[in-house]
Amino acid sequence: MASSDRMMVVTGGTSGLGYECARNLARDPRTKVVITGRDGTRTRELAATIGAHGMALDLSSRQSVGAFVAELVAADLPPLSGLVCNAGVQFTRRTLTADGVEATFATNHLGHLGLILDLLDHFTAPARIVLVSSGTHDPDQFTGMPHPLHATAHELAYPPPPTESAQRDARRRYTTSKLANLQTAYHLARELAPRDITVNAFDPGLMPGTGLARDASTFQQLAWKTIARALVVFPGVRTPRGSGADLAWLVAAPDREGTTGQYLVRRTPVRSSVASYDEPVQQALYRDSVELLAELDARR
Repeated sequence: MASSDRMMVVTGGTSGLGYECARNLARDPRTKVVITGRDGTRTRELAATIGAHGMALDLSSRQSVGAFVAELVAADLPPLSGLVCNAGVQFTRRTLTADGVEATFATNHLGHLGLILDLLDHFTAPARIVLVSSGTHDPDQFTGMPHPLHATAHELAYPPPPTESAQRDARRRYTTSKLANLQTAYHLARELAPRDITVNAFDPGLMPGTGLARDASTFQQLAWKTIARALVVFPGVRTPRGSGADLAWLVAAPDREGTTGQYLVRRTPVRSSVASYDEPVQQALYRDSVELLAELDARR
């Protein structure tokens, strides 16, 4: 058994928000941090710089999620007490996974839900799960992003051809996945309370310079990494360092123990969109998503 008391997993921990969150968590000698990334070699190298453990994980692939869980459970690591579902993608055009599933929904929602369910019996209570959402999920907030879709999980996984520009459709898929993250967090908060596992959601704000624009054009990526960083002077715009510290606090702070079903901006609970609180819709999304995961598992 490793010397640390507990293990916390941060998906998408090789850069930006996830890396800063993991770096803050790793400062506590009681905590062994595991970060994930799609490139196993790069992930292990980056993990070593902060004293963490790096593992390969591609959330768009059920096979990769299964392999990750098997490797994590078999490793000589402390008991699992925290999971930060941070990894996310945003595309500029319709993109499908190898299984034919719309890639934003597959990665941001299905991948994380599948990971949570696969790890569920391996948590040691009290434990915490945090799903990273976004203010873009709320049509009442002016974010410049298209409003989320209201559709079934199967319709989101296997959508019809877009009826708007490819870029706008892809951006709408992103905001929809962030709404799904919130709906899932609220549903799981109720479901997992008897297990002493809390589930909360977090809005890191707009963070220019992160890897979220990796699918954009060369010019757009350059602007995102340079010019857009000047936006941090405006309300709602954050740095990965600041938001990463807040996210680490949410998953580790002693005074957060037992608090569940909240949506936080910085370290303050706030109201999310009206649609996110619809419990029948939350339940339908969860039920249909579990069915989708079972269908994907049956193909493996």
